[in-house]
Amino acid sequence: MKKTIVTLIALTMLTVSSVFAAGSNDINKNALTTFSTSFAKATNVKWEKNETYYKASFEMNGQSLNALLSETGDIIAVSRNILSTDLPLSLQYSLNKNFSSFWISELTEFALGGETVYYIVIENADTKTTLKSVDTSDWSEVKKIAK
Repeated sequence: MKKTIVTLIALTMLTVSSVFAAGSNDINKNALTTFSTSFAKATNVKWEKNETYYKASFEMNGQSLNALLSETGDIIAVSRNILSTDLPLSLQYSLNKNFSSFWISELTEFALGGETVYYIVIENADTKTTLKSVDTSDWSEVKKIAK
């Protein structure tokens, strides 16, 4: 169940949903407290809110990150955009072997409760496909749409 919820949240983040900007005054106190404790060195924090979670986009240690927090203040996931060369070698190999005619339009790494999951959006002239890492060895198709 947790993986399903996280997958839905990840897809929402990757496909630009109906999220609206929120000032920190509009953010639940539990989420703000958890964020300021967990990411004390964060700068340039921007908050967004939707029906099921809060998203904080921020910079820390020279990286742009996103944190998803529940209204109870639990961290659901932390994500960052990465380069394909930052993927584990087995995922790079699988991408080159199975999707060499595609280009990468998005690549996001999610840290989910001690587990790392990668989502990638690849495209060619005809399709746009979202893939999710399976362990760190291969990809499974999450969504495919015709252009």
